Amino acid sequence: MANERERIPEDSGLELDWKGRTAPEERAQQQPVLVETGAGRGAPGEPRYMSPELRLTLAPLFEGSGLRIRQMRERAEILVGWETRNRYEASGLDGRFMLYIGETGEGWGTAFLRNFWPFRRVELECLTQGGTLALKLEQPWTFFFTYVEVKAWDGRLLGTIQQRLGLLHRTFDLCSPGGSVMATLEGPLWRPWTFRVKQRGEEVATIRKQWSGLGTEVFSDSDNFGVEFHPALTDARLRQMVLAATLMVDLCYFEEGRSSPAGFLLDFFD
Repeated sequence: MANERERIPEDSGLELDWKGRTAPEERAQQQPVLVETGAGRGAPGEPRYMSPELRLTLAPLFEGSGLRIRQMRERAEILVGWETRNRYEASGLDGRFMLYIGETGEGWGTAFLRNFWPFRRVELECLTQGGTLALKLEQPWTFFFTYVEVKAWDGRLLGTIQQRLGLLHRTFDLCSPGGSVMATLEGPLWRPWTFRVKQRGEEVATIRKQWSGLGTEVFSDSDNFGVEFHPALTDARLRQMVLAATLMVDLCYFEEGRSSPAGFLLDFFD
């Protein structure tokens, strides 16, 4: 774990300021130029339209057999239970750092909503070590059924995640920008830490919350997740959706300040 931390520059500023680090217009100018072809811009999230640097950074996601996602904690969260902005690190199974993932939004008003009002809007940005936006999640305020929009590195809609009614399973549809169901995400209520991604009834990926240690589990909501990609899953866009679904699972079911009412239902089974 120490080696992983050594790879992250101490002065990067990403851990302290996710939204204010770069103005939106400046961040847009930093994005790789989209490659135009005779067929147009291509489908959102296709690796061949990314810059070589971004493709190399996301290689563990596109080509690897799995990911590790570790939530980062702050002292206030551990000592007094004050909920801070959600922040994660995503890496390959070999420990190779891939992405910073951070919740946007600053100020006391946002902090108050995060700690005392579960029905809030959540936005996560996935950034490379150099600060390039790789993926973005927007989870609007909802009463019952969680809904998430996932946007590709160029700002276009990559897909959506829509919760469906399920009696024995927590069920979500992973949909294309046009609304077609690409895959389903299912989590049995009797196995609250495991979620399975299926295409045409066949399991293609597995998401598991991993034990973080007694002290961590009791005194904070810091969560670690393991993502396993089965060999049959070769669609790079769906792999990005699985990463987004992993973050959604944490926000919905394991975050102390539940961001969706769906999270409250798990309290009866967890």
